[in-house]
Amino acid sequence: MIMMVLNKSKLKKIIMLVLVVVALLSSAIFFMKNKDTKPTFEFMDQANIPYTQGTKQNSGYVALTCNVDLGWETEYVQGILDVLKKEDVKITFNVTGRWAEKNQEMLLKLKSEGHEIGNHGHRHLDYAKLSYEENLEQIKTSKKIIEDIINEETKFFQAPAGSFGEGTMKAANELGYTSIKWDVDTIDWNNRKEPDVIIERVKKKDIKDGSIVLMHPTYATTQCLDDIIQIIRDKGLKPGMLSDIF
Repeated sequence: MIMMVLNKSKLKKIIMLVLVVVALLSSAIFFMKNKDTKPTFEFMDQANIPYTQGTKQNSGYVALTCNVDLGWETEYVQGILDVLKKEDVKITFNVTGRWAEKNQEMLLKLKSEGHEIGNHGHRHLDYAKLSYEENLEQIKTSKKIIEDIINEETKFFQAPAGSFGEGTMKAANELGYTSIKWDVDTIDWNNRKEPDVIIERVKKKDIKDGSIVLMHPTYATTQCLDDIIQIIRDKGLKPGMLSDIF
């Protein structure tokens, strides 16, 4: 009886050992066969999340994006354009359909001065809380309004407040957009009259090749945009549009 128990115990250990060896051999064979192949998936499925940085390797650029949406900031758009012309920089303006419809001359001026126009949705809502159908309606409506005015296709979509949900991404993808957020937020909307605060905030950011900077037309931004541009240039990079990093 004791011998039978011992034999069963030994047999169990032998079986476990064999299984471990087989597993190790299988892993080694799989590794050898696949060591030179690239993975067929990414760590994060980009189809379901917006980009926070560009995809172009060694682009040499940092994208400046300026969101124009609620209307209160319209008076400062010209000030932004003046600085950009002086610095010879072209950037991406993401505008809502409602703003575009009410400010067609200014929208055409943005385009005529060489700046890129992106889609910021039709109304400034929390898009993550909208259904797929509601997202599709908002983004599609804005797309038509903007493109009918500038007679040019828009390539980039940025949800208001960066609020992306599953329905937002699905709708944007269906409409052929590259969805983007940012990795450098000036938070200028919260410091509309404090350019020094914005400058110090940007200096502390980890700006790198392909970074996306978020701005709005505020008094403070008109006063410190040239400083932001210089901060980027001091890093050996060029300020530009989203198309420069994608």
